[in-house]
Amino acid sequence: MKMIKRKKYIGRLVSVTAVLLLLPIAFTFAESKTWTSVRGGTWQSSFLDVYFTDPQHGWIVGSKSTILSTQDGGKTWKEQSLPFEMDLHKVHFVDTRTGWIAGDNGTVLKTMDGGGTWSKLMTGTHAALSSLFFIDQQNGWAGGDGGLIVHTKDGGKTWTPRQDTGTNNGIQGIHFVTPQVGWASGDAGTTIHTTDGGATWSFQKSGTASSLDALFMLNDKEGWASGGNGALIHTANGGATWEAQESKVPNSNGMPEPIWDIHFIDSNLGLAAAEFGVILRTTDGGKNWEPLDPRPVPNRLSGVQMVSPQEGWIVGDYATVLHTTDGGVTWDVVSSNNHLTKIDFFNDQLGWAIGLSGTILHTNDGGKTWKPQVSGNVFELFGIGFVDENTGYIVGSNAALLETFDGGKTWKGVSNPRDEGHGTVKRIQFDNPMTSWKSALGFYGLCFSTPTHGWGIGEVGKILHTSDGGKTWQGQESGNPMADFNNLYGVHFVDENTGWAVGASGTILKTGDGGKTWTATIGSDELRSVFGVNPQTAWTAGDQGAILATKDGGGTWTRQVVPTSEKLNAILFSTETEGWAVGDKGTILHTADAGVTWLAANSPTKNTLTDLARSKDGTIWAVGEWGTILKF
Repeated sequence: MKMIKRKKYIGRLVSVTAVLLLLPIAFTFAESKTWTSVRGGTWQSSFLDVYFTDPQHGWIVGSKSTILSTQDGGKTWKEQSLPFEMDLHKVHFVDTRTGWIAGDNGTVLKTMDGGGTWSKLMTGTHAALSSLFFIDQQNGWAGGDGGLIVHTKDGGKTWTPRQDTGTNNGIQGIHFVTPQVGWASGDAGTTIHTTDGGATWSFQKSGTASSLDALFMLNDKEGWASGGNGALIHTANGGATWEAQESKVPNSNGMPEPIWDIHFIDSNLGLAAAEFGVILRTTDGGKNWEPLDPRPVPNRLSGVQMVSPQEGWIVGDYATVLHTTDGGVTWDVVSSNNHLTKIDFFNDQLGWAIGLSGTILHTNDGGKTWKPQVSGNVFELFGIGFVDENTGYIVGSNAALLETFDGGKTWKGVSNPRDEGHGTVKRIQFDNPMTSWKSALGFYGLCFSTPTHGWGIGEVGKILHTSDGGKTWQGQESGNPMADFNNLYGVHFVDENTGWAVGASGTILKTGDGGKTWTATIGSDELRSVFGVNPQTAWTAGDQGAILATKDGGGTWTRQVVPTSEKLNAILFSTETEGWAVGDKGTILHTADAGVTWLAANSPTKNTLTDLARSKDGTIWAVGEWGTILKF
């Protein structure tokens, strides 16, 4: 009977199928979801120098053999490729077609067609060349490590083995005003001068011991140099000596920012580019310098050039390109792609992503657009959490703890990076005076399990807890001597009592009473992230593709099999069975059975991914290097 019934059923199925095949198709199968890129850098390089021959024609060089060129005043940039990869430090053109680039390993490149093709010149040195200047199509100089300056009289076909500079200090800047008259500057406040094309060089008193990383001569009588510790010097006595100028750098991290480049368009108007996004401007020849506030980006700024009294360009780390059309009063951010470390969504629409150099990005349209917010901080940011749509906290290196009460329109610091662990910040307290020094250490993670309860974790076992929505923070200790001195990288709580923290040496901490007491497990692989779905079930991920799971609240942990050995930086579960993990080289893993099986998902990037988040509508988000933001 079973056989007969089965035959009849199959017959009906075949008949129905045959009918369906004869009918027009009136339905479609839903496509499976995929990861897509929402945001990412067009260029993945740190830019080191910029040079324009006129308002239309310009070049940018940087790490990874990056060469960009524009012929329309920066409206569009074209990348020019090379068959090798190295840092390119300086670029100089004498007209729109003839130019040179200096870089690592004694490299000097030359183009005679505006960068369409580049030829590698034989300089006779393998030293890194950090300075370059050509006065015309024939005469040029390049300088670098160990006081090196080499000279060419034939456009780079041949180079003198080495000019006698009289110094072993690195040469960071070179500028000539005629084929005979020039200056060079460098490490330890070095300034040297020549009147015979470099056949002989003489020392000049610079008035500083700081490294001089940039040099600009307006003519044979007037020039400026800048460098470490906010150093700015100006020629005196007709160019025979130098005197200090007050740079007024803002000391963002407690020390004066290095000034990496300087340029003047005339004897009055000049710009200087510095660390942490600091831009200095003078309108009186440097008698008074003023830092721009707010800064358009927080990144190191490596190169600056004014094309006219109105127009100028600045380039820097993380593919930063800035443009001004009002003499440096305001700047447009053409490009900037800081590494992102964490992402958090409060609801379907409101989200934040944070990263290096104090980067904060915000979306209020569900991730369609991301706009920067000013953190007022220059350090690395590693953790973020919002307790309501307006009140949020961010933590990071150098004890950074920031707060906002207006959705990120303004951020201010709770901690004091200059406190040095003396416990003077009243809102952050450690009951044990023997561990109060941890208040000066950096944070690596932050988790709010409720609007009132949150935990921040970080260096050398640092744990801070708030039970009043961030108004006050109290230090906690694990009670395990080894865990108390291991860096903690990941933290997650499922309610106000139950949570985990993980970190170096395979450290796993578990609390069931809000952090009053912790139990510790010490393993091997460094663990970067932890996620729990209830007090009993959690996963942690880390180095060498490690994923560990517990079903008994952390009593035992089982290593799960994964198809990668790449470091995993974040793990997240949307249900008790479906989860994601992301890591180095764009690695994305997915499980639909609580980690019994993990499969590699198609990733739209090769950039390292650092964090995962889930918005209320179920969208999964990932962030990573070069400003990468993905969604699923």
